[in-house]
Amino acid sequence: MGVVLTAIDSTVPADPQAPKRARGLLGDLAIDDSTRATVELIVSELISNSVLHGGGPEGRDLRLRIRLDGSCLKGEVCDRGAIEFEWERHKPDLAEPGGLGLMIVDELAQRWGIRKNCLSCVWFECDDCA
Repeated sequence: MGVVLTAIDSTVPADPQAPKRARGLLGDLAIDDSTRATVELIVSELISNSVLHGGGPEGRDLRLRIRLDGSCLKGEVCDRGAIEFEWERHKPDLAEPGGLGLMIVDELAQRWGIRKNCLSCVWFECDDCA
């Protein structure tokens, strides 16, 4: 068994393998299996969105930060991509492929949002996950 982690601060290349790489980084995080499955799904959706919609330069990296803070797990995925976006809760169009990533995040995370500065970051918090 490896070292048990309470924080992750890492980068993954923004390519089709990024969600898998990001999930792999969560393996030694000090959380139970049920929480890990939830966090893996949230992170996969956020990383996938960055890869698909980030619009940044070829060869860019995505930054993944996860931190256990008492009984709350806090995370974010940041991208240097040029795209800016807003999201509002809406009824999904199940006849169209895709478009459900942030709806999944909205359902699974207790709080989440979008922060923009020199990076576009989508952050999330999950209570009682630690």
